[in-house]
Amino acid sequence: MKNKRILYHLRTQGTGSEGVHIRGMVSAFRNAGFEVDFIWLLGEGDPTNRAGDNPYDRQKRKSLVELIVPLIPGPVFSFMEFSYNIWALRRIKGAAERQSYDFIYERHFFFSYASGIVARKTGIPLIVEVNELAGIERVRRNHLTGLARRCERSLFRNATVVSVVSTFLKDTIMKNYPDVDPAKIIVVPNGVTADIFGREYKGRSLRKKYRIEDKVVFGFAGFFLHVSSWHALEWFLSAFIDAVRERPEAVLFLVGDGPGRGTLEEIARRAGFSDRLVITGIIPNREIGDYIDAMDIGTIPHTNEYRSPIKLFEYMGFGKPVLAPAQEPVVSVLGEVQGDYLFDAKSPESLKAAVERILESRNSWPERGKLLKDICRSRYTYERHGETILHFLEQPERHG
Repeated sequence: MKNKRILYHLRTQGTGSEGVHIRGMVSAFRNAGFEVDFIWLLGEGDPTNRAGDNPYDRQKRKSLVELIVPLIPGPVFSFMEFSYNIWALRRIKGAAERQSYDFIYERHFFFSYASGIVARKTGIPLIVEVNELAGIERVRRNHLTGLARRCERSLFRNATVVSVVSTFLKDTIMKNYPDVDPAKIIVVPNGVTADIFGREYKGRSLRKKYRIEDKVVFGFAGFFLHVSSWHALEWFLSAFIDAVRERPEAVLFLVGDGPGRGTLEEIARRAGFSDRLVITGIIPNREIGDYIDAMDIGTIPHTNEYRSPIKLFEYMGFGKPVLAPAQEPVVSVLGEVQGDYLFDAKSPESLKAAVERILESRNSWPERGKLLKDICRSRYTYERHGETILHFLEQPERHG
């Protein structure tokens, strides 16, 4: 009997939340009986071993590539990204000649088209997982956007399945690339691995360690960037302080570290909130579950229309109600379950009202948490997502 095997192509560092997603999908395919080979610019081996690592950990030894990349001017780096296809085309083509693959799975990155060429010439099915698109706001500035979009169009046309994490991304692909068959696009959000359920966690002892046993703990787990980027923690902290100024039982529990930490501490100090702000510092990814378990409410300070926040599903998986902005990827998951805990993005007034509703409905937290956990377990595990993608790939029309 032929071994089931896939070729996984990525060009990311494999750290942080993106690494968690990569690990989740690879685990799902392995659980489905597939062996997984990797083509990865940062080296040989299994990139899932880096999942969840803090990319801002100054004590962690970095590769030569990781050290050089931040020093390269944006337009030059973008051209290098485009040129990467020369290397990737040779590697993917060579792998396909040496080994028989059921399909190629690529985590989409800007300027990529090489895997699409190989798929078209060899007939190997190609699944492209899309988390962002060229021209959309991101942490790093966009350069050579027109070229990046031409590459995307080629890649998506040659793909067998385009798996996107949000409806916004599907709609944008259909708008920007009308010649890409919309029937091949499927929405598969982020999630959690099924092994988080049924384990014992140390949340109670951590609440004791940080002296927050008798507090209402609003928590955030992630990396502390700056307000102009993803998490907008500086904005959120200032607005949250105003929202709970008259509620001394409420504290903010920030699990992680990053370049924005000093600014957060200064905001708290100036507002007289330092004794109600707990920052843990860097926590190994394997221990994050213990810290989420210590929270009463999970928070997502900011997101946008196209992301699918992994934290959303992690909080749900631990049975934590979620304070989050009312953006489509969040509303589509939480809207009918706990829509009253959502707030208008970057609106201090709306955030204050949502916090007040949360605090006034404390008796409903266990019931809400259980419902969220059950929904996460049944709909939003990577194992379930893997099954969904494989089933979609196997539909006859995909190969017609």
